[in-house]
Amino acid sequence: MQPLRREILALNLHAQNLQDGSFNTSANQLAIDELRPLATSLENMSAQLRSERASLYQRELLLDTVLQSSPMALILTNYHDTVLMNNPAASQLLTQGKKFAGSKLNSLTQHMPLLHQAMLTKQQGLLRLDNTEQAVWHLSISQFQLNQQQHWLYLLKPLTREIQREELNAWKKLLRVIGHELNNTLAPLSSLAFSGKQLAEQAQQAALSRLFDTLSERCAHLNQFVQAYIEFAKLPPPQADRINWPRLINQLQDHYDFELQGELPTRHWHADPQQLAQLLLNLLKNAHESGSAAAHISLRCTELASALQIQVQDGGGGIAAELLQQVLVPFYSSKPQGSGIGLTLCRDIAEAHGGSISLANYTAGDSSGSAVSGLRVIVTLPEITPT
Repeated sequence: MQPLRREILALNLHAQNLQDGSFNTSANQLAIDELRPLATSLENMSAQLRSERASLYQRELLLDTVLQSSPMALILTNYHDTVLMNNPAASQLLTQGKKFAGSKLNSLTQHMPLLHQAMLTKQQGLLRLDNTEQAVWHLSISQFQLNQQQHWLYLLKPLTREIQREELNAWKKLLRVIGHELNNTLAPLSSLAFSGKQLAEQAQQAALSRLFDTLSERCAHLNQFVQAYIEFAKLPPPQADRINWPRLINQLQDHYDFELQGELPTRHWHADPQQLAQLLLNLLKNAHESGSAAAHISLRCTELASALQIQVQDGGGGIAAELLQQVLVPFYSSKPQGSGIGLTLCRDIAEAHGGSISLANYTAGDSSGSAVSGLRVIVTLPEITPT
């Protein structure tokens, strides 16, 4: 019985290791003879448990990575309204990036009345949170049992960009239809005005000739106006190429005066050169039209880990706080002769590159110590790998 006892002890030790979660050990094969089928079954069980544990670990790692990088705010609470888990997006939304696991969710949302009421009454749907970077959010709430206790999962998805994109696409579609109809009308009008001017000159009718001149001039002006909108509506997808920064800055300075602050980017950044130049020209044009002195208009590039920030700043006094978001809406302009597509085109170009544009008023001291206020526009472009 002694050899059989050694086999049983070896298999018992292997089983205890499995029970303790150690799946990388096995029974001493030299001590196994009569009970080899049982030992083989335990070996197969160990291999399967090792594989399943590795797979489970990889899934947990993937889930954690998704939650940590997701723009959607996630909050898990128990039935006492205590926060058990949240991701960085939720921290940024509610506490400016501070951790709040273990806090009461009810107290964390007091400064956001609409969100507070929606979570309190478990009301799902769209919310407008004006004091956040993304204004429009969708709240969804799930209830489930975990460890035989009631839990709540709150998901807040930012929808501002999606809504703006759909709104922009709708405007572009409308522009294409209107532009087509106007072009069909302007072409014969211009031709008739030209023919009428020739007939008036032949009949020596100077007053009538001047009338046709005015008509032709207004047709040409309207055609330019329409073409500008059509160009905006048909913005092609960006063709990414390596940016030649010295050439780009020289092109911009040929059109507008500004101060280049800091150094030019040293890493290889890729974007559509023509679209990027158009974006920056629009921003510099707005800066000069704000009434700012040229000495207070500046451009700065900042290289981040995986994105590039381009800042254009002026000293024109800024924009009223309630108009900061409206200036990005198509056709809205605070200028009497403005078309309302300049900043919208800038936003369209930035988002076509996968980036974003933000506007903010600022006040700072200049080199002489005087206070200067104006508008600061930051364009953020992600790092693009060329294909």
